[in-house]
Amino acid sequence: MNKEKIAQINKEREWSIKLSSEVVKLVENLPNKEKTTVVDCGAGEGRHSIYALEQGVGKVISIERDAAQNSILKQKSEQNPSFEIRNGESLSELEKLENGSIDGIIDCGMSHYFQTEKEFKKFAELVKEKLKKGGLYSITHFSENETAAKKLHHAKLEDLRNLFPDIAWDNSIMPWKEESWESGGNKHFAWKAVLKKL
Repeated sequence: MNKEKIAQINKEREWSIKLSSEVVKLVENLPNKEKTTVVDCGAGEGRHSIYALEQGVGKVISIERDAAQNSILKQKSEQNPSFEIRNGESLSELEKLENGSIDGIIDCGMSHYFQTEKEFKKFAELVKEKLKKGGLYSITHFSENETAAKKLHHAKLEDLRNLFPDIAWDNSIMPWKEESWESGGNKHFAWKAVLKKL
């Protein structure tokens, strides 16, 4: 896809070009980027996947269940052999990956689409299983203060810290914090962090 077409898509979907602070931190803190593999869960139109590749990450696996967004991802990938696109659910696609094989996992708002606590807990377990020791996980998850996205999963910080306890995760790269932003005339609230597997 040429740059003009990508620019047009980005103009139509403004949120698709904004980088999230926790994802930038994750990518910045990956050692030996050219030898790393990063998984982007719920990749959407690929803004974070493409950013990671541009910053020198060796391989990016983008998981997206929406066929329309997958089509855009494929066009943006320009047949890059370092860019693997998987059409499917994050839970089932993560399960297919080898344990301890991934250097970074991006979850920029994907986890609040889980409908049950059981699904979210399973996802947290898979993140831990698939990451190498020292691997990084970035998370954005709607907080209890979120009111606009009522149908999506919300969590208190205490609940998130129970799923990703300090005994197993170091959060010194980007400690848990609540951020807010405006989109489509609504104000949103989410907990964000970058966690390192101990």
